[in-house]
Amino acid sequence: MSDQVFFEDVAVGQEIPLLTKSVNTVNINMYCAVVWLMDRIHFDYPFSVERRGLPNIVAPGNMACDYYTQLLNDWIGDQGVLKKLTVQYRNFMLPGNTLSCGGRITAVEANGVTGTVDLELWIKNEDGVTCVPGTARIELPARANQ
Repeated sequence: MSDQVFFEDVAVGQEIPLLTKSVNTVNINMYCAVVWLMDRIHFDYPFSVERRGLPNIVAPGNMACDYYTQLLNDWIGDQGVLKKLTVQYRNFMLPGNTLSCGGRITAVEANGVTGTVDLELWIKNEDGVTCVPGTARIELPARANQ
């Protein structure tokens, strides 16, 4: 994990460090097993392609939420708090994809001992297609209160 980020360290327009994730059948199956997600489109290739008309098996959309949670918690440090996360499922995350998870600060507001930071988020595949756009609100500590 990186050093603690303080409210005074951020500005509107700033991008946060990227998180890269590789999607494959193993991590899709492991994820589905852990969260007890048994929809066949996530593990049964013939069912996904022939019966449902999908391009391949597909990663569960909620994997994207976990990617965002990791991205943000890695960035905000131990004293930061993820307050709100919203996502929209727009394009499939498929085996073989290399995903870039990132974000850009859209608003900041000082609240005394903390500051609120709003972000625009994206998960893009290797072709630059946004699979899961999102937004987040985080709370960061103020440096003066340390």
